[in-house]
Amino acid sequence: MTTDSVLVSPEQLSAMMGTEPVVVIDTRDADTYAAGHLPGAVNMREIFTFLATSTAEGLTALKSTFAEHFGAVGLSGQETAVFYEDALNSGYGQSCRGYYLLTWLGYPNIKVLNGGFSAWKAAGLPVSTEAAVPVAASFPADLAMS
Repeated sequence: MTTDSVLVSPEQLSAMMGTEPVVVIDTRDADTYAAGHLPGAVNMREIFTFLATSTAEGLTALKSTFAEHFGAVGLSGQETAVFYEDALNSGYGQSCRGYYLLTWLGYPNIKVLNGGFSAWKAAGLPVSTEAAVPVAASFPADLAMS
């Protein structure tokens, strides 16, 4: 795996958003999200705040919790999930944690916005303050429970 297969530039993501099914996930806190985010992005702070133990019960709870959350934001297995935080050096790796969680759950298409929200703004791309209303999907249970 190369960084090219994981990281997506702001310009690449902007193009993807217009041509293919993408669910963009903002991992920042709700107030920061409300102040401005990528158009259509959903806010999922649980990526960073949910903690589980490494026991069998804890891992089962982790899988079921995130299957529910990822389904609620519209991930069915057909979309590319793209995570972002403010900048890759300021969010304690929360976007990368989202990438790891979906990889661990077996999700097929995952990216991280290179440079985060800061890079998106620096590229002069549009910012929204309108909260996204995701269409819930059925997260693939076979992935989450494998």
